Amino acid sequence: MAFISRWWQFLKERHEPVSITLMVAIFFAAAAFVAYQPGVHIPPDWSRLGVGFAIVWLIFLHMRLFDEVKDYNVDREHNPDRPLARGLISVGEFSAMTMLCLAIEITLAGTMLWPMFPAYVMVLCFTLLMRMEFFVGGWMGPKMELYAITHTFSAAMISMLIHTIVCYSDAAGADRAMLVYALGNWFVFNVFEFGRKTFAVEEEREGVDSYSIRLKPIGAVLLLLVNIALAYAAFYYVAITKFSAVADWRLLGPAAAVSLLVAVIGLLYANKPVLANAKLYRGVVTFYLLAYPAAIAGSVYLLVYR
Repeated sequence: MAFISRWWQFLKERHEPVSITLMVAIFFAAAAFVAYQPGVHIPPDWSRLGVGFAIVWLIFLHMRLFDEVKDYNVDREHNPDRPLARGLISVGEFSAMTMLCLAIEITLAGTMLWPMFPAYVMVLCFTLLMRMEFFVGGWMGPKMELYAITHTFSAAMISMLIHTIVCYSDAAGADRAMLVYALGNWFVFNVFEFGRKTFAVEEEREGVDSYSIRLKPIGAVLLLLVNIALAYAAFYYVAITKFSAVADWRLLGPAAAVSLLVAVIGLLYANKPVLANAKLYRGVVTFYLLAYPAAIAGSVYLLVYR
């Protein structure tokens, strides 16, 4: 019982199960609706979707576990209240559970055979490279923006894994719209990454880097706005090429509204980077990670597949 209690506490603090499951479900659904080509792909069965969803959920978990170990020494100095740093779970136990998570993923992916297993292995290998910081961690670590965008590319790779799960086709079978959408998800996760590490002056901590320190609030927001625009441009391309028959405000409007909301709050924070605005900004960025793919999934489903 103590073992379960410790790990449940870890999940609540660092990988909250309900919100993570909701995020993965929305992310999965949006990618699935964009990936599927009626008349080209066999409709996916529920068992394949269920196993595939479990694999994607576990991938997000093992990336969280990788990050906890990777940040262990920094957390002991700057974030001593985090579960691993404060000794809630030993490093050895943490490593064992990470290996168990990977073993379950590999087993599940192995049951799917071709083309599911190779697609999963590609994502696994990339996340392992992330864990090793691409073997240039000492050089790349201080380059906060470069560090972020190399790691968030995992969102594009997971998107292509979802394509394989849903369509039972390797990446070569994906249409151009899906490839562009997967790239757009890279920018979506950049938005979240850049936004969550942007603070008011009174929130900054000595020895802890942030985008608001490195780029000042206006620079951090401009960087985020560029990624919002790129993400929306990717979806716009999908809409006018793959869903051209319904590419009007009903399809494009919801995602545009979510993007505009983040942009407005971002500019509000940049103009007046006080504590209340900084917290609001980070909250809206977190909302974006859920609402943007939800807007895409909902509009595509209602206008194309319903």
